[in-house]
Amino acid sequence: MEKQEKLIELVTKRISWDTYWYIKKIEIEKPAKSDEREIIESEKEYKAALAYIKDIISPAFMKIYPDKIQINNTIVKTFFVYAYPNFLEWNWLSPIINWDVKFDMSLFIYPIESGFIQKYLKKRLTQLYSERSINAEKWLLNDPAIEAQIQDVEELRHKLTRWEEKYFHFWLYITIYWDTEEQVNRIWKDIETILAGRNVLQKQAFLRSEQAFISTWPFCKDELWVYRNISTGWLSTTFPFSSSTLTHDDGILYGINTHNNSLIIFDRFKTENANMTVFAKSGWGKSFAIKLEILRSLMFWTDVIVIDPENEYKALIDKVGWSYLDVSLNSNQRINPFDLPLWLKDQDERPGDLLRNAIINLLGLMNLMLGKLDPEEASIMEKALVTTYSLKWITLEDDNIIGKEIPIMKDLQDVLETMDWAWSMVRRIEKFTSWIFSWIFSQKTNIDLWDGLQVFSVRDLDDILRPIAMYVILNHIWNKVRSSNKKRFLVIDEAWNIMQYEDSAKFLFWLVKRARKYNLWVTTITQDVEDFVWSPYGKPIMTNSSIQLLLKQSSASIDVLQNIYKLTEQEKYILLNASVWQWLFFAGTEHVWIQVVASYYEEQVITTNPNR
Repeated sequence: MEKQEKLIELVTKRISWDTYWYIKKIEIEKPAKSDEREIIESEKEYKAALAYIKDIISPAFMKIYPDKIQINNTIVKTFFVYAYPNFLEWNWLSPIINWDVKFDMSLFIYPIESGFIQKYLKKRLTQLYSERSINAEKWLLNDPAIEAQIQDVEELRHKLTRWEEKYFHFWLYITIYWDTEEQVNRIWKDIETILAGRNVLQKQAFLRSEQAFISTWPFCKDELWVYRNISTGWLSTTFPFSSSTLTHDDGILYGINTHNNSLIIFDRFKTENANMTVFAKSGWGKSFAIKLEILRSLMFWTDVIVIDPENEYKALIDKVGWSYLDVSLNSNQRINPFDLPLWLKDQDERPGDLLRNAIINLLGLMNLMLGKLDPEEASIMEKALVTTYSLKWITLEDDNIIGKEIPIMKDLQDVLETMDWAWSMVRRIEKFTSWIFSWIFSQKTNIDLWDGLQVFSVRDLDDILRPIAMYVILNHIWNKVRSSNKKRFLVIDEAWNIMQYEDSAKFLFWLVKRARKYNLWVTTITQDVEDFVWSPYGKPIMTNSSIQLLLKQSSASIDVLQNIYKLTEQEKYILLNASVWQWLFFAGTEHVWIQVVASYYEEQVITTNPNR
């Protein structure tokens, strides 16, 4: 047994893990025997397996030339960088790293002792001062290059002395693989052009092709030894993984990063603030983008609620099911604006808080329905609302609604008719209780929010009723959300309709601020950027949203967005010239330009383009 274990140990030191487990499998399947002949046969099997693995991973042949290496039918050439400018921009290696060609790149970085580099800099500074003195004695003009070097060396010495900088040796090698030598040379010329544009110079490893090839493989061996002395600040610009990316371990696919072709897989519920604002010109894919997010979020059992002003989500509901609620004069579905939630999740709520919040929201609704109330009317309306609820045994001392009847709009009118100085409001409220609009806001609620996708359509409402209906719907959604803790997001399409009116805009802002407490995140979509921004509550809504989705913008609105989101000139240019399925995606400090990828089925379900 000792011999067998020693034999296994000797063999496994030279083989890969796959071979090791293959050997172990043989051990298990073939019981160990004490007979020496059986041990010799097992050794032969080990060696045969070892040879087989090597044959698989090894090329048929490898031929080394002075300027290249040929591995099977692949041509391999290695280049090294030998000269750099005094200044390099951040992420200057990005065009090479994200290039869609086959290559390997190695960066070797070794620290240098400060004492050693200080001696070298002192010697170099003495030489430069000497050159300047000699030129002065000869009455020659000062050489700007010498002055620049003196300044750089002095500055570096001071930083090294204060430990603000360190010094390093830096190596950079690139190995290119392709089928033909012509293609390899063409790629080399392209890389050379990119680097030369930054004053970075490179050469081919001539007569040292084998050493150069080894230097770019994952052996951590540098056999070329072509380096440059650099400081910490300069070295930081060479960090090779600073390309824009935005990827979580789980989440939904938003698109492809156009910068490096990586997948943008993002879970908005893992962020501290997952509210989203979406801005785009009409017809440039904002609803398409959100419907794609909805469709993919539903697969992760996320509830989605949509306020649909243009009936754009009907096709999506027809395909995936769940609830489509038509809010219109001709519909049988009704929402009572006097509804209260059944219970609150908040532990710090006190009796009366529930009713107090409801009355505040109803005062905002009355400003929309009756026109702006003056202070006297607002006071009368507040008393009337408290009395209306009290008549149904819902008071500030006991606002538990279980087993109690909820009042409706007609009940409020009856109370107002008994109050002095309320006749003006009575006449204005009559059209919502007795006239043409009586059925929509003066009936008991007969709908409920179920799991999955719920869409509230307000397309068939008159323009006068639309902001009122959206306010009532938002309040109804808020009451339901507070009653349970589930992952949800609320989509408000054409949010500029709400932002036109102070009370509805104020309610939306309040909702955006408080929604995260109940695991609800709000997505606002609009094409009228200026109407949204210039509202007193528009900009706060944007700043309370950590996620932004910007699609193609008009020249009239781009400056407004640039001001708010601090867009670079490049991002501004991209937004002015974007195609339909390209987005600028902001998540916190990450800015990523993405290309939307939708399957044929997804596109057919969610598109609103009549030509598709």
